[in-house]
Amino acid sequence: MRHLCTFIALSLLLSITLFGQSENAVISDADIARLPIPVQRYLRYTKTIGKPFVTWVELTQSGQMKLKPDAEWIPLHAKQWYRVPEVAFEWQGWVKAAPLFHVKATDFYDNGVGSLKIRLWGFIPLGTAEGSEVSEGELMRYLSEIIWFPPAMLGENIAWEAVNDTLARATITDGGLEVSGDFHFDPDGRLTAFTAIRYADMGDGEFRLADWYAPVSEYADFNGWYLPSKGSAVWLFEEGDYEYIRLKIESISLK
Repeated sequence: MRHLCTFIALSLLLSITLFGQSENAVISDADIARLPIPVQRYLRYTKTIGKPFVTWVELTQSGQMKLKPDAEWIPLHAKQWYRVPEVAFEWQGWVKAAPLFHVKATDFYDNGVGSLKIRLWGFIPLGTAEGSEVSEGELMRYLSEIIWFPPAMLGENIAWEAVNDTLARATITDGGLEVSGDFHFDPDGRLTAFTAIRYADMGDGEFRLADWYAPVSEYADFNGWYLPSKGSAVWLFEEGDYEYIRLKIESISLK
């Protein structure tokens, strides 16, 4: 809750200017001209042209999570908040790990520092993951999720490289950290997947770099924005793929 209150306060402070634009500015074709062609197509596909720049994003999710590769899928519901163009987010997810045992997971990133905290019933600590690998992983998560708030793609903290007509590589810099990932599109500009090499938490304080794949399967209209609405995330380990989460966006608000 402390993190969330800080988010709201800082979002209000950002309401005067954004990306060097006035509060009432809208995104134009001229604004996106410097971006790789597939990214420009995505901004048009998502109906971002003519929309305002944003400072605050809130969304709700439902879905399933698998805690281990050989575990059963368990129901999940979550809320998430982002600050833009400042790089920050908080994600609060709830799962029913067993009868009467509800577990809350909180993913957090702000100013180069990320963490994951697990609590039973939301208040009894079960575990915390912190450190440089976690912070890099949370920054990578933010980069992969700008697909839900496309104006962030215009941020000065993101450098774009055109790989080919349907692939663009983005590098985001924040808080002394830098990570890169690939955005995959179809010829119409529809984003189909995000891929990257990311630190995986193997347990007991062990991390290793692995291929990470986040495909998008469906889109929906959210108050005039046409955005990804269903997707998943998969670790592509040498010993086999581990799909660990499937998500559906229930609602999203961009302000």
